[in-house]
Amino acid sequence: MELDRLSDFAAVARLGSIKAAARERGVSDATLAARIKKLEEQLGTRLFEKNGQTMALTSSGEMLLSDAEQILTSYRQLRRELNAAKNHYYRRLRIAVTGSGLPLYLGPFLDRLNISYPDIHIDLLDDSCFGIFNGLKTGNVDIYFAPIMDSFDRGELGACQVASSTQFVVMPRTHPLADRATVSIGELDREQFILYPETAEPAIRDFQIRNLRDAGIRYTLYDSGTSAIFYKLLVPVGKGIILWPAPMPDVPPGSVSIPVTGIPHPAATVFFYDKQTNNPEVLAFVSDFPAFAREVENEHRKAI
Repeated sequence: MELDRLSDFAAVARLGSIKAAARERGVSDATLAARIKKLEEQLGTRLFEKNGQTMALTSSGEMLLSDAEQILTSYRQLRRELNAAKNHYYRRLRIAVTGSGLPLYLGPFLDRLNISYPDIHIDLLDDSCFGIFNGLKTGNVDIYFAPIMDSFDRGELGACQVASSTQFVVMPRTHPLADRATVSIGELDREQFILYPETAEPAIRDFQIRNLRDAGIRYTLYDSGTSAIFYKLLVPVGKGIILWPAPMPDVPPGSVSIPVTGIPHPAATVFFYDKQTNNPEVLAFVSDFPAFAREVENEHRKAI
């Protein structure tokens, strides 16, 4: 089914007549009527019933209208993003990141941006000042990277997953499980877990608390006012282990990071943006960054 035919259908449904819809679509009444008839033939059902001078939706038409509006809205959004990516020049990006270190692919992507646009101004923000929603909706943040669980309510935000839902435990090299390739959450019974600090965005802390609560293990918590910058250094000094929702960059000295299985509520790294934004840099990032990540992954697969 062509998108133009869906647009024809939606116009008739909204305006209630072939004549008004034809005028809006810039075609003759006969042409639009023929298009609607052909669409009905393709779908094998009647979409409209003529009621005097108006066109009323049938039950099949009402079902199609809901899907048609969603498809057309998504298509228009995609066209805006592609046009912005095609005709843009990066000037400034404000990117917030939860945790410590940059998510997978972001560092190399920013390096490429800086080579292509040497005058670009890049602000890298942590999660201490802004949460996902208030950062994006107030315009203080353009893009927000965070690991989220399936239960996270994205509201009106756009989102793109950039890393799989693989969880890790960070522990001292002297820990009895430190030489394992993987560890199950059940094997971490009776451990002390170091909670991520309370920040403006609670995604990581929520992930830790909810999974420990529902894992069916006994545990204790070490909670302190340590800065997120130094948080992971509490592992090698013996304050406990860390349950982490993604690969941890720059594992602290004397520590190891091991994948954890059996997590009740997995999380995946996602970047968020405001769907209503007209910022050309944001729209370009939404198109360019996933393409860059796919390019890197394809090169990696070819290499192996």
